[in-house]
Amino acid sequence: MLLYGAIEAPFAQPRAVFFGHTISAITGVAITKLFEHLPPPAFIDRLWLAGSLSCALASTAMAMTKTIHPPAGGTALIAATQLNIRDLGWYYVPVVMLSSVLMIAVGLITNNVQRQYPIYWWTSIPLTPKEAKQDVVEKPGGTSLQLSDSETTMKVGEKGEEAIVVGVDGVHIPSFLGLSYDQRAVLNELQVKIKEYYSDPESQT
Repeated sequence: MLLYGAIEAPFAQPRAVFFGHTISAITGVAITKLFEHLPPPAFIDRLWLAGSLSCALASTAMAMTKTIHPPAGGTALIAATQLNIRDLGWYYVPVVMLSSVLMIAVGLITNNVQRQYPIYWWTSIPLTPKEAKQDVVEKPGGTSLQLSDSETTMKVGEKGEEAIVVGVDGVHIPSFLGLSYDQRAVLNELQVKIKEYYSDPESQT
């Protein structure tokens, strides 16, 4: 659902999908192996404990490595609770890794039809940041707003640092400033509101 239905979500990006499932598979198999040292009746009676510990520890590991992928909790859970998966043992890990690669590969094909996937591969910085385009928009009252290259690279302060420019046709972010996907989404929302204001000022009254 995330990989094909919510492709802009941080949880759906390739790094989270691959490492989230891989970490969860390793955690689930490791916990299961520990519980298998118990006598057979005791292990069967404690499947609920093995499953819950696998899911909880996998979630913790994903949070620590910043590779949270919610469906991966099920990857850890079934490693402890499903008999056919338990029989696989450590072979379950490469199977999950291969499955993750195949899911990402299919996503790269299907999600790039009229859309863009991934938003980023490794970090939360988008692959192709949008640059502001040159344009002139009339503002109610006779004044005009011009977006030019000189404005998108304007300097502020005595140190000559680049500024973030939010305009009608885009958002300019300095190259040295690494913003997360969520932070860029806020700037994009502001840009949309500015564009709506200049394109249809009567709707803002």
